[in-house]
Amino acid sequence: METGIGYRFHPTEDELINHYLKHKVLGYDDEVSDIPQVNVLDYEPWELPLTANADQVWYFFCERNYKYKNSQRAKRTTRCGFWKVTGKDQKIKDIAIKKRLVYHQGRPPGVRTSWVMHEYHPTFNFRIKRDFVVCKLKKRPDDEDEDEDVPQPSTTMASASGNNPTEEDSQLQAHVASFQGYNEMDYSLNSAMQWGSYYYTN
Repeated sequence: METGIGYRFHPTEDELINHYLKHKVLGYDDEVSDIPQVNVLDYEPWELPLTANADQVWYFFCERNYKYKNSQRAKRTTRCGFWKVTGKDQKIKDIAIKKRLVYHQGRPPGVRTSWVMHEYHPTFNFRIKRDFVVCKLKKRPDDEDEDEDVPQPSTTMASASGNNPTEEDSQLQAHVASFQGYNEMDYSLNSAMQWGSYYYTN
C-alpha cells in the first residue's frame, strides 16, 4: 500500500471493523484493497512488508491460524518467537473482539520486544463467508520509556492489595502506552479523504 504526501491511513475502529473487516469476511476484496492480506505468522514482525517507522501503524488482514485441525486454539508461534496475548479481551459493540498482543523472541517465556499488535475478531450477527481477522501493528521506539504517560495504580488500589503491580499488569500498561498519541477521530478516513459515509448496515 502506497501513501502520498499529505495522506495518512489511520482508520477508526468503526471503519476498520464495519467497513474493512466486514467486506473482507464477505469476500469483497476489491472494496478493501487498502489493507494487504498477510499470514503474520510467516514473518517476524520486522520482516513484514513495511518500512520500520515508529511513528506509523500498519494494518493487515490475516486468516486465522489454529494449533490443530478441528481446534479453536489459536496458533501464535513464528520461526523465532511468538505473540503473547496480554490483558483481557475487549468487546467492541456486537461486532468484534479486540485482543492485545506483544511479540516475544525465543521460546516461552521468551524476551519481550517493542512490537505490539491489536487483533480484531469479527462477531457480526450474520454468517461470515471467510475466517479473517484484521491486525493493527506498531513498533514502540526502543528509547521510549515504557512507564512514560502510563497511569499508575491508584493509592487506594495499591493499599488495598498490599502488593506492587504484577508483571502482566506492567506489560499491559506498556502495551496501552505504545498506542498512545493517536487521536483516531483526527485521522478518520472520512475527514482525511473527504469521503462520504460508506458504512453498510446489517
